[in-house]
Amino acid sequence: MPVAFVFVALFASVFGVFYLFITTRNRERMAMIEKGVDTAFFSGANAPRAIKGRSSGSFVKFSLKTGMLLIGMGVGFVISVLFSDIMRTEDLFALLACGIVFICGGMGMVAGFYMGRNLDKKDEMDAKE
Repeated sequence: MPVAFVFVALFASVFGVFYLFITTRNRERMAMIEKGVDTAFFSGANAPRAIKGRSSGSFVKFSLKTGMLLIGMGVGFVISVLFSDIMRTEDLFALLACGIVFICGGMGMVAGFYMGRNLDKKDEMDAKE
C-alpha cells in the first residue's frame, strides 16, 4: 500500500508541474497576442538575437552547473573513501563523509558560477562584434 501511494504522489506531482508549465505558457502567449506581438515570435523565426540565444545559453549554464555539482560530489565521495581507513568509528566517518561531499559539491557550484559568468562575458563580447 505505501509503495502505491508513493507512485501515485510522484505521478501527481509530475503531472502538476507539467500542467502548470503548459497553462502558464499559454496565458503568457495569449497576453502577448493581445498586445499585438507577431505569432512567428513563438517559433523563434523573428525573435531577436538575444532571445534566440537565451534559451540555449540557459541550458548550457544549467548543464554546466549541474555537471560541476556532480563532479564536486564525486570528488567528495572519493576523498571520504580515502579517509575511511583513518577513521576508527563509523559515526565519525559518516559525519566526515557527508561534510566532505557537501563541501566539495559547494565548491563545484562556485566553480560553475564563475565558469558561467565567463561564458556570459564571452557572449557579450561576441554580441558587440
